[in-house]
Amino acid sequence: MRYRFRYWYEWGCGDTYCPCLWSCDDYTKEAFGYEVDINALPISDKLKHMIFELGKKHDAALDWDYPPDPLLWTKEEEDAFYKGAHEAYDMLIKELGSEYEIEYCECR
Repeated sequence: MRYRFRYWYEWGCGDTYCPCLWSCDDYTKEAFGYEVDINALPISDKLKHMIFELGKKHDAALDWDYPPDPLLWTKEEEDAFYKGAHEAYDMLIKELGSEYEIEYCECR
C-alpha cells in the first residue's frame, strides 16, 4: 500500500509547523494522523524550510483582524506563492518517492 495525501496550505504556519498535507485514507491516518506533521516525513531540511516559509507567506495574506475580507496579496504575490507551492509539491513527490501519493489541491 501507498500513503495517500492531499496538499494545500491552511492557516496557522510558523518556523517549524505548517498544515499543508492531509491524509486521504485510514492507512495513512494510522501512520500520520489526519493533519500531517511535515517534520515526521523523510524529506530534506531544505524542503521543510521551504514549506514553512511558504506557509508564513500564506498566513501573511490573511487579514487576521477580519478574516472574511479579501486576501491582502497583490496579484504578483499570489502568483509567486502558488509558483512556490507547486515547486514544493514537485520536491515532495521527488523526495518521498513511490511509497507516497500526493494530490495537489489549489483554491484561489
